[in-house]
Amino acid sequence: MTRKSIFDPAGLRQKVTVAIAGADDPIILEVVEQALELGIANFLLFGRAEGISLRSPHVKIVATDSEQEAAEKATEAVVNKRADVLMKGNLPTGLILKTVLKREYELRERALLSHVSVFEIPAYDKPLIVSDVAMNIAPTEEEQIQITHNAIRVAQKLGIERPKVAILSAVEKENPKMRSSVQAAQVAAYFKAFPDGDSRVEGPLAFDNAISKTAALHKNIVNDVAGDADILIVPSIEAGNILYKSLVFFAGARVGGIIAGVKVPVIIASRSDSVDNKLASLILTVGMIGK
Repeated sequence: MTRKSIFDPAGLRQKVTVAIAGADDPIILEVVEQALELGIANFLLFGRAEGISLRSPHVKIVATDSEQEAAEKATEAVVNKRADVLMKGNLPTGLILKTVLKREYELRERALLSHVSVFEIPAYDKPLIVSDVAMNIAPTEEEQIQITHNAIRVAQKLGIERPKVAILSAVEKENPKMRSSVQAAQVAAYFKAFPDGDSRVEGPLAFDNAISKTAALHKNIVNDVAGDADILIVPSIEAGNILYKSLVFFAGARVGGIIAGVKVPVIIASRSDSVDNKLASLILTVGMIGK
C-alpha cells in the first residue's frame, strides 16, 4: 500500500498569499511557477525588479533596492495581513530572522525560535521530524527543551497526536566526557517530570537506536521511543546539518522546513535545497495553517 505524502498538494484546503523576500532568483521563481500551476498560492514578490521576469495575475512584484528593504517589506506584508506566509528567497537567513524579530512587529510567540525539518525518507515508514539544523548552534539544556516543545507543536499540527521524541547523542547511556549525552538525559528527565501533552521523550539515544527497532533491541533498549521515533532532537547545528544533508543527498529524502516559535508561518529553506524541496516547504507550511 502506498502511503500518502505529507507534501501532497491535493490535500490543501485553502489558497494563501506568500510574501517572498529576495524573489529575484531563478530557483525561487521556478518554485513560484510550480506553486501557481498547482493553484496553492498567490504571491507578493519583493526584490530587484529586473531580476523578476515572472508575470501572472496571481503575482504582484514589489521592487526593492536592497536585501534589507526586501526583508522589511515582505515581513510588513505578513504583519499587516496582506500575506499569510513569509518565505526567504535569495538573501541571508540571518537578515530575514533579524527582521522578523524586530520588537515593533511583535511576531515572537515563544521564547526561542527554532528550525524544524520534516522528512519523507524512502527507507522510513513515516514522516521524520528533525530539529534544530539551521538556527541554534550549541543549544543549552533550557534551549533544547524549547526546541523540543517547538518540534512537538509541529508534529501535532501534522496530525501526530502522540509524538515519540528521541534526544540524540552518540551513545545511549550518560557519559560525563560526552556533554551531549548528559544533556540529553537531563532534557528527557525534564519531560518525564513535566510532560508536553501526550508526547513521549527519551534520551540519550544514538541515531540507530532511535530509528531502528533491530538496533535498539540488539542493545537491549526497550522504551516507547526506541526504534520508532517521530522526532529527532540533535545536539548541535553541526550534527543537524550533517544529518539533514545526508538524508537528502544519500537517502533520497524529500524535506520541508519551517521556523517554529513565531506567530506567522516563516519558511527558510537551505540555499542548496532543490526546487522540489523548496516547494515541499511551501506545501508543508500551507497545510499547517489554521491547525
